[in-house]
Amino acid sequence: MENFDPIFPFGVIPITIQQREKHLIYFTIFHTLGYYFCILYWKDDDWLRMLVGDFFSITAPIMAGIVLWKISRKMDKNSKTFWLLISLGCFSYGAAEGIWNYYELFLKVEVPYPGWTDLFYMLQVFFYLLAFLHRIWSKRNGLHLIKFIFDTCIIMTVAISFNWHFIIRDILAQKENDFLYTFVSLSYPVSDLILLLGAISFYMGSKKFFPSKVLYIIFFSLVIQVYADTAYLYLTAHSLYFSGGLYDPLWSLGMLLMGIAGIGDLRDQRERESGKGLQACDGEVENDTFSFRIVLPYLTVIFLLVVMITYSKEINSLIIGSVVSILLVIFRQIFTLQENKSLLKKYHVLNEELELKIEERTIEITNKNEQLLSAVQNMKHMAYHDVLSGLPNRRMFLEKLTEAIAEAKKNSLKFAVAFIDLDRFKNINDTLGHDLGDLLLQYVSKQMVQALGKNAIISRQGGDEFTILLNRLADESELIQSIHNIQSILANPIQINGHELHVSMSIGIAFYPKDGQSPEELLKHADMAMYSAKGISGNSFNFYSIGMNETLSRKIMLENGLRKAVENDEFLLHYQPQVNIETEEIIGMEALIRWNKGGSGLVSPAEFIPLAEETGLIIPIGEWVLYEACKQVKTWHDLGYDELKLSVNLSPLQFLHENLIEMIASVLKETKFKPNSLEIEITEGVAVYDVGEVISKMHALRDLGVQISIDDFGTGYCSLIYLKQFPINTLKIAQPFIQGMTNSKLDHSLVSSIIDMGHSMGLTVIAEGVETTGQLQSLVELGCDEVQGFIYSKPLPPEQFGSIMKMKHLGQAGAILG
Repeated sequence: MENFDPIFPFGVIPITIQQREKHLIYFTIFHTLGYYFCILYWKDDDWLRMLVGDFFSITAPIMAGIVLWKISRKMDKNSKTFWLLISLGCFSYGAAEGIWNYYELFLKVEVPYPGWTDLFYMLQVFFYLLAFLHRIWSKRNGLHLIKFIFDTCIIMTVAISFNWHFIIRDILAQKENDFLYTFVSLSYPVSDLILLLGAISFYMGSKKFFPSKVLYIIFFSLVIQVYADTAYLYLTAHSLYFSGGLYDPLWSLGMLLMGIAGIGDLRDQRERESGKGLQACDGEVENDTFSFRIVLPYLTVIFLLVVMITYSKEINSLIIGSVVSILLVIFRQIFTLQENKSLLKKYHVLNEELELKIEERTIEITNKNEQLLSAVQNMKHMAYHDVLSGLPNRRMFLEKLTEAIAEAKKNSLKFAVAFIDLDRFKNINDTLGHDLGDLLLQYVSKQMVQALGKNAIISRQGGDEFTILLNRLADESELIQSIHNIQSILANPIQINGHELHVSMSIGIAFYPKDGQSPEELLKHADMAMYSAKGISGNSFNFYSIGMNETLSRKIMLENGLRKAVENDEFLLHYQPQVNIETEEIIGMEALIRWNKGGSGLVSPAEFIPLAEETGLIIPIGEWVLYEACKQVKTWHDLGYDELKLSVNLSPLQFLHENLIEMIASVLKETKFKPNSLEIEITEGVAVYDVGEVISKMHALRDLGVQISIDDFGTGYCSLIYLKQFPINTLKIAQPFIQGMTNSKLDHSLVSSIIDMGHSMGLTVIAEGVETTGQLQSLVELGCDEVQGFIYSKPLPPEQFGSIMKMKHLGQAGAILG
């Protein structure tokens, strides 16, 4: 546990409390050993011994006082006052040592007795006494108070007896001393008794006051000081004491031990706060091993009896009988206490085991009940809700729809069912990953709930399909407003995980009772209307009509045929020439796929290509187109027409496919087709998926040497910001602008602007769908570079295209082939 607040007085030390405790322990060891070393080393030099002794004697209490003062600022309110008072006691002792040193080292006179040093020595004891009383009072509720008082009194009685016999009696016997001298002299043994009282109180209180380690350090600190004081009084009384003696380091050791105890108490508090240490132990029951604290009061009485017998001048039968009787009573009491303690321990253990079992059983039953209730609720929720979106699922929607039909029949009401499908969602899933697709579904679900509120039931049927039950409609305008609210949630690009997505939806609507009488019928017809809306342009809505059954049947038939078309070799390629507008020379061609469906004739690309994109079949079909086109044009290159370029159109799903670059590189290598003769045409629609991914793919294509053209420019979503980032070569003006440019000034201006913009960006501009001389003449005047259209030639099979390549110019060819 790191703590960057300073404790040591010498600057901020960014170390742990454990390390600080260790450092103070090392300081205490070196200080004590250094003190003794200097005393012994200069034992024959009184001045040096006194000088070094005075230095060591003042540094210890000052160090301990500063450490404990800083510790008190960090302790909780129960311990703050105790350590503050102990620190004041250390400072008082340090002040006394300072006065002592002043007399010895500077004035070089004997320290006055009584004097100021005695006052500050007594102040230390006073502050210690206040700390002891405060601690005992704050912990009084955790003590067995009567037993604690009696045990303490027994030990103190023995201590006072010894003190009186060996020290105080001799002081009072000196009749020649005045009152102040006698008072001060008596204060020292009394103060030692006070310190001893504190030590005994803390020891007898055990963990009620402090953690074990802290308690024992405090106890030994006080005992060491009492021992040093007692030795000092004894030596002084017999005129044997001198400054720098062997007992002097004990006072310093006692002070430093108190500082170590303070850090230990702070560490214990921090560990409890962090949950790493033991909690407060006021309720602890001591273990059942033999406790020295139990027998200590009795041992002191035995010790007193032994000393009394030793000093008695005459030992008679009464004394012997009294001693034996007292000893028997003491031993009986000790064994009784031990037995009581053992029984109490067993009681607590059994009680704790019983409480633990009751608690465990209660928790087990409660948890099982909660788990059962939660499991039932979760199962019910999972049975009726979609896991991904949290919306009602198909089962719940059918139940609500059944209820709505029953209510509508009863009250002659109308309602509508809307079937929603996200346009190009499969492309997003396949190119950007299912995780991002899931996030998009969650976003759309949340936005639909907010857009419609509680007046509608919104359900996710699966995949990217949603259904909505719109109850109690006043009129059709109310329904259309709700549809517009739904469409508005996708009006702007959506930002998901750094990807900018342009998403739209197709919506089909069926009314009850006009379009169906059952839930299944209503959903089926709303689904048909949705597919009809998707077939129109996407991003639109449509109402169900009877003719949609035929359209859906044909769509299913085409999809089944499309899956077998590659295997049955039903696809073929036509090539439409691209012409230099100034020289009318063929400079290239666009490969266009045709489907000769077995037994049904040609199927329009406008009909089967959207279906191929929807089903994902566009990937294998597109690879076939690229391979066959490169192989055919390579044949023409080998015949000497190596200046011709090949344009192949890729759908957004193809372009964003993860293996696109590898596939193109493989086709180029296998057909030995020159990369710079291949131009990949993509629509602006690729920008609706992920601009970053699109640009990355474009650069990869350019690194292969392949050229890139933007097809149908002006009809998609691409902004000029994206356009300037695309590493493209060509802009291809969309056919609708070309067809309207001779009749519409707006279209003419748009075409002119596209040509100028393309040239300013260093791009080649080609116009597609050019059919009339007027259109061609306008493009010549506007400076267009290349054209493609029926004005020169329709798309031709390879055999016919090979014949027109021999012509230098296509002006006549257009008249023949157009």
